[in-house]
Amino acid sequence: MRKTIIAIMASSVVLSACGNDKVQQLEEKKSTLKSDNRKHKQEVLDLEDKNKTYKQKESSIESSIKQTKKQSTKQFTTQYLKSSTRFVNETKTNISSYNKIKKDVTTKFNDEDTKSELDNIYNDQKTITNKYKDEMKGKSIPEDYKDLHKSMLKLSNGIEKVFKDLNEAYNKKDKKAVEKSINQLNNLDKEIGQIK
Repeated sequence: MRKTIIAIMASSVVLSACGNDKVQQLEEKKSTLKSDNRKHKQEVLDLEDKNKTYKQKESSIESSIKQTKKQSTKQFTTQYLKSSTRFVNETKTNISSYNKIKKDVTTKFNDEDTKSELDNIYNDQKTITNKYKDEMKGKSIPEDYKDLHKSMLKLSNGIEKVFKDLNEAYNKKDKKAVEKSINQLNNLDKEIGQIK
């Protein structure tokens, strides 16, 4: 029996020694996990701070972009109003020059003065149209002005083409083509009159 008691005690000592190792290992793991948890919490806090900073920068950049767009739109508006007003006024002046010789265009096909005047009117209109296009070239056109700009380009090209066709028709002494060009010019002149 004594051997049995010694065996039981020896087993208890061995088992308790094994249990202490497991407990100690678990304690070490627990300590490591706590340390890792603290590191990760600090990383999360750092990332949240960075996120706030980035959001503030993003907000600042967006505000700056809006302000730049606003200024760009104002600058474009000023430039566009100057260019389009100049185009309309110069085109009206050119049409007035045409109106002075309008009667001669339909009645005198061999008149050198009329021929020269028509040629000047066409070249002036080409210059007016090119000046308008050059002033708008490369500009970032705000959404509010895109339709108006397209209309102005169409109108400027249309008037230039009508004066070119009228000039060519007059030089060829083609009465029907002259009348067709005059009718087209009258329609375009009405469009110009509608622009404020």
